[in-house]
Amino acid sequence: MMNRRRLIQAMSALPFGASLPGLGHAQAIAGLPALKAGYAQRLKKILAAGELPYIDMESSCNSTKVDIDFVAKNMDRLNIGLMALSADIGHGEFKKGVRYDNLSEKLLASYPDRFIPIGNGGQPPALTEAPDEFLDAQEAAIAKQQIMCLGEFEFRHYPSPRQAKRGAGNDRDVRVPIDGPAGHRVFGLSEKTGAAFQLHYEIEDELLVPLEKMLAQYPKAKVIWCHLAQIRYIERTSRYTPAYVDGLIKRFPNLYFDTAFGDSASVYPLSNQRHARIWASDGGLVSEWRDLLAAHPRRFLSALDLGGDRMDRMVSYDQKHRYFLKCLPADIQHQVAYRNAWSLLFNEEFA
Repeated sequence: MMNRRRLIQAMSALPFGASLPGLGHAQAIAGLPALKAGYAQRLKKILAAGELPYIDMESSCNSTKVDIDFVAKNMDRLNIGLMALSADIGHGEFKKGVRYDNLSEKLLASYPDRFIPIGNGGQPPALTEAPDEFLDAQEAAIAKQQIMCLGEFEFRHYPSPRQAKRGAGNDRDVRVPIDGPAGHRVFGLSEKTGAAFQLHYEIEDELLVPLEKMLAQYPKAKVIWCHLAQIRYIERTSRYTPAYVDGLIKRFPNLYFDTAFGDSASVYPLSNQRHARIWASDGGLVSEWRDLLAAHPRRFLSALDLGGDRMDRMVSYDQKHRYFLKCLPADIQHQVAYRNAWSLLFNEEFA
């Protein structure tokens, strides 16, 4: 692995915005060649040890509470290659005027070969109380070459299982019209800059048509729809099937899906339903979903969905994700684990 001091020295020696040919938005990141070299060296070292690294494209935290050393040490212990760990701006920080949290800068300063510089999570209050101010700050971060991609934007979000069990009320029962002003701003920002963004959008019949219209209107926007086949109320969803997702993939070449979902026993408390619909009753993958992954192996991304209230669960989340990866053919395991994220970030194949 590249010596951390040498890597930081290499980054600081590069001109701001140093670039590699044909990388799209990613070419603007300051010190990118050194970052990219460190990322590749880390992935190759894990592969050489006979382990499968993966790139976690969707996790978030409270930057005031996260233990960066704890996360980095667990990444080493678990052979996690890279992590796009975004900062969620809480209500307290938001009231103090925070619109951009520079967690990525701190992560790169400590562990430049592990973390992908990413924007902040678009959850309440960011996207609900002051979306223009928040998005102005994210766009400025892109312009200043501070981030490679955008965080998870919550347009439709039910309370999480943990919040439901805690009786946290409607704090995360979010409904922001995806075809409203904020949605157009996010899709347009991705299309203009080439930066991918993560989309949290619950799967309901009434929500699918507006999303399809936005994907058609912004064909160059790079969208990572989080939580493949995570359906929390099956009675609200009749259209979303492997065949439907297959149709989306064929129509929209810049649409990706991450594979952060619960295990086969995971139950959503508010509906009392097992909501990770990708799992069969025997604990394996439903054949139609497995066939979809096999038919479009380049459109799915590894993700853990670690959050501020569950950073201590890295081991169990890693075990569950690795079980999912092992359910795939060997070549597709590598594609989903790290090759697709590398291609999305750098516009080139991992070599």
